[in-house]
Amino acid sequence: MKLVLCEGEDDQAVIEGLIKSGSVSGITVEQYKGTPKFREFLLALPQRGEFTRREVTSLGIQMDADTDRAAAWQRVKDCVKEAFGVELLREGKFAGSRLRIAGFITGVGDRGCLEDVCLEAVRDFPGFVCLDQYFQCLCRETGKTSFHGKARFRAWMASQSDFDLRVGKAAKEGHLPWNSPAFDGLRNFLRTL
Repeated sequence: MKLVLCEGEDDQAVIEGLIKSGSVSGITVEQYKGTPKFREFLLALPQRGEFTRREVTSLGIQMDADTDRAAAWQRVKDCVKEAFGVELLREGKFAGSRLRIAGFITGVGDRGCLEDVCLEAVRDFPGFVCLDQYFQCLCRETGKTSFHGKARFRAWMASQSDFDLRVGKAAKEGHLPWNSPAFDGLRNFLRTL
């Protein structure tokens, strides 16, 4: 069994969309319900039936970079070491023999989230420049220096169709271009499972 752990419902929908679009099979996707619950969730995995019976052969872990990609990667590394005794050396590279484990941090550059990756996927779509201009204006007028990728993605989707499309719903309803190079890193990670 190949298992991918992700933060939440929206991340799961995007990962499942990539799996379906890339003709990758045999992967189960499960949520750990957010970064605050990650350590507790991971520590419980070795006691679960599919792990004690050695049914899980590959474990992939997705986590958003948020404000600090290095800190997110360190969190994944530390928790994997504590839960499984496996030391991860590089992001996206598997370690371990009986159970192969790897982590993948999503974002753009040193920060961000899966929504930022999805925004990169639609960057060349008509009207995207307007989204950038809108948030530049908001920054000027409010004094904020930036807006979270989730807010930016929701604003983009509001301009496209349903006013309440989160990234998960957008993934399920086919609003994301799965063949975009923006998804290459995550897509390749899934293929290596």
